[in-house]
Amino acid sequence: MNSYLVFAILIVFGIGCLIGIIPVIQNFPFPVGYDSINYYLPALYDLNSNPVIGGTLFPVYVFLVYSFHLVSFSDLYLAFNVVNIVLYGSLSITTFLLFTAVLRQSVNKSILFTIFVILQLSALRMAWDLHRDILALVCLNLSLVTLNHFRSNHFNKSAVLQYVTISVLYLATLFSDRMMGVLLIISSIFFSIRFKLLLLITINLLLLTLFLTYFFLLDDITFVSVGLNPVDTLVNPVYNKNSLSPYDLLVLQLSLYGILIPFFIVGFLKKSNSLILKIPTLVTILLSFSWLLIPNHSYLVPERWIILSGFFVSIFSIYGFFLVADRLVNSKLRNLVSVLFVSSFMAYGILFIVLPYGIVFTIPSIFQTQTGLTIPLSMSFNSLEIFKNQDLVNSIDWINTHTRNNAEIIGTMHWRGWFHLFLEKPRQYIFSETVSLPSNYSKIDKNGTTLDDNLKTKIDLKCGKAEDDTNTNSISENERNIYLIDSKSAYYDNYSSYPIVYDSEYILIYELPDLICGRSLFN
Repeated sequence: MNSYLVFAILIVFGIGCLIGIIPVIQNFPFPVGYDSINYYLPALYDLNSNPVIGGTLFPVYVFLVYSFHLVSFSDLYLAFNVVNIVLYGSLSITTFLLFTAVLRQSVNKSILFTIFVILQLSALRMAWDLHRDILALVCLNLSLVTLNHFRSNHFNKSAVLQYVTISVLYLATLFSDRMMGVLLIISSIFFSIRFKLLLLITINLLLLTLFLTYFFLLDDITFVSVGLNPVDTLVNPVYNKNSLSPYDLLVLQLSLYGILIPFFIVGFLKKSNSLILKIPTLVTILLSFSWLLIPNHSYLVPERWIILSGFFVSIFSIYGFFLVADRLVNSKLRNLVSVLFVSSFMAYGILFIVLPYGIVFTIPSIFQTQTGLTIPLSMSFNSLEIFKNQDLVNSIDWINTHTRNNAEIIGTMHWRGWFHLFLEKPRQYIFSETVSLPSNYSKIDKNGTTLDDNLKTKIDLKCGKAEDDTNTNSISENERNIYLIDSKSAYYDNYSSYPIVYDSEYILIYELPDLICGRSLFN
């Protein structure tokens, strides 16, 4: 490896890390990303409190962050941010390697192409909160680069090293994320059959068996969950939980990278030795259109495949654009068109990173009704606007100090991570998965049965002695201590019949005093 190539790798790594660090610094100390607060951080702190039983179904990312935390003696939240920044720098490196090793582009072009790709909305959307996907995509890209050198069945020391490397990368990908695992297995099987790589076919079959065994036995959140017929789950209206309609998904896809499609077609159809890159590209595009054939398509998460396909589409798009631009005879015109095209997309991505939440400027944000939170308005958001985060934390502190130990707090599912991290036990946070936004609760009134059924079943209405509380002299045995927390909005007068016990700039907490044995909101 020559010194200039090493220097180029350091450049793209530095640029990737810079892109990753900007939203972290801009929004510190609050986390960036919906899954960051509702999934990753709770999982990490659970692991920190009980390492024996901690972890997740696809645990590589969580254990990577936790291991760095232990080795570096750093704060766990700091370790989380550092690993995410380095991962985006690593994604930048592997994207650069795809251009140089697979598409055979020059080092200078590969640097430019890489910057273009990692500033695309699809890549930035993954960087926002799909950190497990970023890790798996890094491993997937490295697998594709390694596979690109497989062309024969000769068995020697070099071949052994390649097969060991590819096996390690396979395992890292498979146990990082199910989507990337599926994508890698499909791509590798097609590639090994195409070039008749018998040993690679054997490795693929072994890893496929391992993955499917692990997936079917332990994964209880997809259409293959135990106790359900997978085919029936995908087609029976009883199991329909589609949150995005086919129209919504089509709008999402076109708004995310529709403008790049003409250049993608040019780059994808160009004859080259890039089959190993074309296979996963085609697979992600096909799976992003699963809604055409599958009625209950949400189980196949087509919106996630749309985001992932955007990464591969952008690779072939920038490649295809320069194939078209290079045909311009006038060099000045060619350079001008190239600079305008690349710089406009770079500015587009940078604005998505740095602008405060609430400004509609990206194409997906114009179609918020269809795209929802699949693509946020900007990266300065988690489960609510960053400037509201401190207010929510303060409200949870108020609950910890002003409510009894047996208190139950009703709220939106979007705040579950905050309460998981900050609510003092044995207080409980009760949320409903059917509540879509903090301001969209069903109206609760004393006559009401309007609270959704999922939330009703989560509130235990049995009579029983209340827990002891040192802050109170006496508690009625039958008394329930239930509160409702909501963000201030045009709808906050929905609960005007209940006393407000906490009123801040953005948050309201209501006490629901009539929840006692024999009486409830639901009768």
